[in-house]
Amino acid sequence: MTTKNRTRVNRFEFRATDDEAAKLRKRINLSNKETFQAYAYDLLLEGKIETYDYSELQNLRIEVNRIGQNVNQLVRYVNTFDEIDNELFKALQAEIDDMKKLLFDEFKTKGHAKLNGSDEGSSD
Repeated sequence: MTTKNRTRVNRFEFRATDDEAAKLRKRINLSNKETFQAYAYDLLLEGKIETYDYSELQNLRIEVNRIGQNVNQLVRYVNTFDEIDNELFKALQAEIDDMKKLLFDEFKTKGHAKLNGSDEGSSD
């Protein structure tokens, strides 16, 4: 039987109740870590585990795609009939400017991490 040359030779153990173990497993899953060991290293050595919630960004992407489809329809109309109303053009520019402002504001306010497993409080 061959022995492995391990660099980590110190072992730590602890015991937990069923409820504590379930809560710990849930937090490990939320942290996107594959193993308890990876979770424990980050939490114990760094003091916190950061995971990012991109659901708002995905919703924003959907809205931007919808606006882009509307812009494409307007451009197709203009190319088909070779005419554009000045007011329509100004309204289109205003919509694009609003979209830019929405994107910049969203990235400024949503740039924070959701902390899982930190000692900064939890809603579990």
